[in-house]
Amino acid sequence: MSPNRRSVLIGAAILATTSAAGFGRRSANASTPGTGSVLVIGAGIAGLTAARDLARDGRRVTVLEARDRMGGRLWTDRNWRDMPLDLGASWIHGIDGNPVTELRDEFKLPTVVLNQNVITTYSGGDHLTAAEMAEHEADAAAALAAIQVLSALPRFANTSFAAAIDLVLTQLRLTGIRADRVRNTVHHFIQDSFGADPEQVPLWVGQHHVSHGGDQVVFPRGYDEIPTRLAEGLDVRLGHVVDRIAHDTTGVRVHTDHGVFHADHVVVTLPLGVLKTDAVTFDPPLPAKKQEAIRRLGMGVYNKLYLRFDTQFWDDAELIAQFGVPNDPMAAWFPLQSVTGVPVIAALRGGSVARRIETLDDTATVAEGMLALRAMYGESVPEPRDYRITRWSSDPYARGSYSYPGIDSTPDDRDIVAEPVGNRVFFAGEATHATESSTVHGALLSGRREADLIRRIG
Repeated sequence: MSPNRRSVLIGAAILATTSAAGFGRRSANASTPGTGSVLVIGAGIAGLTAARDLARDGRRVTVLEARDRMGGRLWTDRNWRDMPLDLGASWIHGIDGNPVTELRDEFKLPTVVLNQNVITTYSGGDHLTAAEMAEHEADAAAALAAIQVLSALPRFANTSFAAAIDLVLTQLRLTGIRADRVRNTVHHFIQDSFGADPEQVPLWVGQHHVSHGGDQVVFPRGYDEIPTRLAEGLDVRLGHVVDRIAHDTTGVRVHTDHGVFHADHVVVTLPLGVLKTDAVTFDPPLPAKKQEAIRRLGMGVYNKLYLRFDTQFWDDAELIAQFGVPNDPMAAWFPLQSVTGVPVIAALRGGSVARRIETLDDTATVAEGMLALRAMYGESVPEPRDYRITRWSSDPYARGSYSYPGIDSTPDDRDIVAEPVGNRVFFAGEATHATESSTVHGALLSGRREADLIRRIG
């Protein structure tokens, strides 16, 4: 199995407001069919990339964004003046050959390496000894290697990771706490990679991902500098909620709460979670095979809890892994003071754990985080001075964090979602990229792809 980019951060680490100034505002009917006009729905990375490329070709491009900000699932909170918080995407997952790295260099944006190579691991409230950690690393490596072998066998293609780990643990004759730790590691590996649980993800996914090498880096000034720079000179309409997309031989009509927009083509970059709802209707309806592919793919959830303190009390590490956390088989804590100089630690949760957290209020969520921290560092750990919590599944313009292949998905589903309809309606976004889904660079590449396709059509 070739783990995807995000899984490297956990699995491999354990093993080793209104329109922005300058954006034009025009009437709803500014884009006219027959003039090379394009509407782009969504001002995330995919949409802005497509819009930028098409505008450079001389097309008349209008971007319609429901939110009062750009970036989509790339969202930097700047309420803490001394520390931007990336509530959505955070990393460039491998800088070598990564198109986001190209943008970083083009825009001359600073990044900081955060590879999670320095690991501290706890079981309950106790450090794992060097011997225990070495034993666990060997067990987990053997289990993941065995799962990799299974994933390449056709008869196991639609086997879930949950069933696979049970089979592998039996083969390796691992029992007791050693088996529990390996199971928890793989469980978190899947939750982190896909925002889903091991029961929901098929083994074949391990054969259909491309990883970028090099350092994992973050943006100390905030990831939102990327969409801000991409949008320069573009006509971006914030606060425009789309509810209907119609097309025929004469062009496309996009219905919004600010009127109807007309153009020759439309690039739809709605997240998969939104496509799964009836928030936006298509006229005529999308082809049946596209609807089925959308149904089969899953929308994962990955949430963050940032806790800010007056002083650091945790280990000097890039990642703190914690087994035996109540309501969570394993927690991953990311100390951020090395990046920002501010005593902030973040817990990242995926899958059913992330969904359960969205049912809690802020007080209960912070209390769970503090319970886990005090299990490691003692009851004297103070209350945080501030916090931030994400709830991506509850966001009506996202309905989740990133896509994953459902247990009945096929390797062709993402390509089917990406197929244009009638050379009028085009689709981009991370969920439409066959090999680099769930990443910023996958979204970026999909935007480039659709711009190129429209360019070829003429």
